[in-house]
Amino acid sequence: MAALVFLRVFPLFTTSSYLTFTITEDFYFKSYLEPSVIRVADHLLSSYITVWYNRGMVLVFTIYPLTWCTAIVTFVLYLLGFLVNIAHMLWEPQAINFLTSIKKQGSSGSTEIFRQWYRMNLIRGALADVPAWSCFLARFLVWESVR
Repeated sequence: MAALVFLRVFPLFTTSSYLTFTITEDFYFKSYLEPSVIRVADHLLSSYITVWYNRGMVLVFTIYPLTWCTAIVTFVLYLLGFLVNIAHMLWEPQAINFLTSIKKQGSSGSTEIFRQWYRMNLIRGALADVPAWSCFLARFLVWESVR
């Protein structure tokens, strides 16, 4: 019984984790776009994104597949959450393109590419991550109320 409860709540945990990651990206990346920091950011972003990207991909390729596997095992809201969660990956080619460009760009123009990635990341979070999390939360709450 405990394993079943864990299985049903796990997609909520994993999407909460990734949603937290997305929100914190907003907080710590926004400072690179401040006018007083842009000149320094142009020199720093190439190196920083290279390190951040490698570490971030470990998180992405761990949490998302765990969410998918556990969501498949559960019910309709989890299926809907699963589909919306996969929608996150629709932006992945564009995100990889932006981040690869920053890594290759060096010092000039990194901030402008980063600004485009940052905007895309906010839209992706709002259109994919928040709805997926909402579906998993709703399913968990419905399941708990009928239990």
